[in-house]
Amino acid sequence: MAEITGGELLLRCLHAERVRYIHAITDGTYMIFLEALERLGEEFGMRLVVPRHEAAGAHMADAYSRVTGEPGVVMACAGPGAANLLSGVICAQAEGSPLIAITTMRRTAVSDDYRHTGSTQSPDHLALFRPAVKWNGRVSHWQRIPDMVRHAFRVALADTPGPVHLLIPEDVLAQTGDTNDVDIWPPERYRSLLKPPAPPEQIRQAAEALVNAEFVNIHAGNGANRAGAGPEILALAEHLGCAVTNNVTARGIIPEDHPQLYPPLCMAAFMAHQQADLILAVGTRFGELAMWGRPPLWGDPADQTTIQIDTNPVNVGLNRPVDLPLIGDAKVVMGQLLTAARELTPKREPHPKIAELQMVKAQWQKELDEAVADLERSPMLTGTILQICNDFFGDEAIMALDGGNTVMWGMHYMAPRRQQSVLYTANMGYLGTGFPYALGAKMAAPDRPVYCVTGDSAFGFNMQELETAARLNLPVIVIVAVDGAYGMEKSAQRRVFGREAPWFYHDHAPVRYDLAAEAMGARGEFVEKGADLLPALERAAASGKTAVIHAAIDPEANVDPPGMWIWNAARSGKVSFG
Repeated sequence: MAEITGGELLLRCLHAERVRYIHAITDGTYMIFLEALERLGEEFGMRLVVPRHEAAGAHMADAYSRVTGEPGVVMACAGPGAANLLSGVICAQAEGSPLIAITTMRRTAVSDDYRHTGSTQSPDHLALFRPAVKWNGRVSHWQRIPDMVRHAFRVALADTPGPVHLLIPEDVLAQTGDTNDVDIWPPERYRSLLKPPAPPEQIRQAAEALVNAEFVNIHAGNGANRAGAGPEILALAEHLGCAVTNNVTARGIIPEDHPQLYPPLCMAAFMAHQQADLILAVGTRFGELAMWGRPPLWGDPADQTTIQIDTNPVNVGLNRPVDLPLIGDAKVVMGQLLTAARELTPKREPHPKIAELQMVKAQWQKELDEAVADLERSPMLTGTILQICNDFFGDEAIMALDGGNTVMWGMHYMAPRRQQSVLYTANMGYLGTGFPYALGAKMAAPDRPVYCVTGDSAFGFNMQELETAARLNLPVIVIVAVDGAYGMEKSAQRRVFGREAPWFYHDHAPVRYDLAAEAMGARGEFVEKGADLLPALERAAASGKTAVIHAAIDPEANVDPPGMWIWNAARSGKVSFG
């Protein structure tokens, strides 16, 4: 028999879920929880991570989840802390990350139904968070903390993963109770940890369709990347000799230098979409950035068979009719299909179309390489930064990408070779995520190199986290592509008005990001041409510190990055390849 506080009970429940990090800015409303963390954290292997802004803490926890596959946990205080946190949570919602957001509220006597009396910092947390999460609920009694924590994790990980929100009043955390009156269960005692397979009969039908098809295009999305289905996708593609494409959310699902892989914005990928007589869609809803899975980017679904794999039946046939749905975990189902295909046919040579597509890809790559070949060009192109980083950081690196036009360059020039190695908010396009993503990734994988390529506008949203990185000794390298402006907004102005509109104040006052980094305890480097970037990267890596490289880029060239026409077409819904 032992009396413990609600704060300690919450900590013990999170420990049972094998949580390692609590991302939170300390606050009086959950100080009783922090007292328990201080007392028991070392024993439990749990650590408090304090960012400079709650949204950045959510992004860090989001990235931790994406790298490890385990839910990240973030906390925020009553009122302003919770409001700040909301932007990070809604980003996790868009990207399908199982984030556990815990907010506290002031004592019940001045919150809830009494906020009309003038209570401060007492907004309706449940109403604020409800549109941004899969589920949210409030803990009203000490004894209900274990059940509510279990339900939060259960929902966050079920079907399509996503964030959940748990609200706990300050007085509930301060309540005490007998440990004999509650049960804390490990995950395996209350939810299935097994990844669901698809029914065998449907697997047989799908395998027969794959084997009998003339030319197959395996198309991977965020669900495939999240499930870690890359090895199975590669093995099936090599066995059938077919093409592999992917959404921007699944970059690196198989190595991008593989001759059967065609990146999202390469014309060879469009050709594979159009020419295949069977599309095997793995963990994708055919969303806006995939042109909804419709012609002319894709073949006519009346003539092109579609097999769709997804953990959630709600996602099947949203934008494109499906001939055969396979409901289950992408990695498990792909393994089932691989086994069945091997039983039906021996390994095949690459389809003749592969050579044609590879020639298109090689020409695309040649043109990209030629555009950034001049390493003495000053200021440089953003593509130069990405190509040099590809070679410097190697296969094991984790990359965070951030910005508007910087991301457009990244879609063409980055060359990931490992799944779950690119962190980017494709569906929300949230500026400022890149640097906190990199910090969260480094905490999740301290032995892997982590770097971030970001535009200067995007970096400005969360550059205060340089102090966090220096304090926590997180040696990530940030390359800031500096054009001194909101570059994508200039692109939009030219598209809409036929000119720039300076009164939009898209240009920034001059900032030296390397000097700002040094002022906040990090290493700073300044470069203006590609020839100087590699030595700067070598010095940054050798320092063992958080480092920021201010890389001046050509502002005029940055207004029209490669692939901008495709982006405009996707956003407008007007697509033509004629």
